Amino acid sequence: MIITYHGAGMVKVSQGEWLAVFNPISKESKFKPSRGGADLALVALQSPDYNGVDEATFGERAPFAIDGPGEYEVAGTFIHGFESVGPDDKINTIFDLALEGKRLVHLGALANAEIAADTKEALLPIDILFVPVGAPLLTPAAAYRLAIALNPRLIIPVNYTPESLKQFLKEAGEEGLKAVDKLVIKGKEIAEKEGEVLVLEAV
Repeated sequence: MIITYHGAGMVKVSQGEWLAVFNPISKESKFKPSRGGADLALVALQSPDYNGVDEATFGERAPFAIDGPGEYEVAGTFIHGFESVGPDDKINTIFDLALEGKRLVHLGALANAEIAADTKEALLPIDILFVPVGAPLLTPAAAYRLAIALNPRLIIPVNYTPESLKQFLKEAGEEGLKAVDKLVIKGKEIAEKEGEVLVLEAV
């Protein structure tokens, strides 16, 4: 499994030839889109920064798009979407993706750290958590507190600026942590981690 970060809340997860993209950036966004065909597109918020499904389409390769809460199965892959609060009280969807025996949870454009208790319970246990850091979403302190409360094996900040990332890493006691360009997961190595923070540089 290979995971890369592309700015805003956009994350690509590939397993062999199969590719899922969380929150593809649209061409109307101030952020730079990352074009390319995907098999699955998960849209947390109806905003140009998150709903660029067209940018995840290339030639005849168009993704199965999910843009709201519910339970889904796509080509043997299970996805759960949970309603939560985004910026300006818009509906944000937290996505839980089960892939290769691992659970990836992306908090999307979460702007309120008070997640419903039943949602928290349904999300656990989490292997990899993508948490938004900085205005207008979660403050660095709130983002880290929520991440620790969800007890994932690996915490990956997204939506960050240099300033909000610096504060997040300070909260985590990880000042000076260097970003990497991708995360490659082999076998069961993720099972050895416990609340570890990893920073992915936007590519």
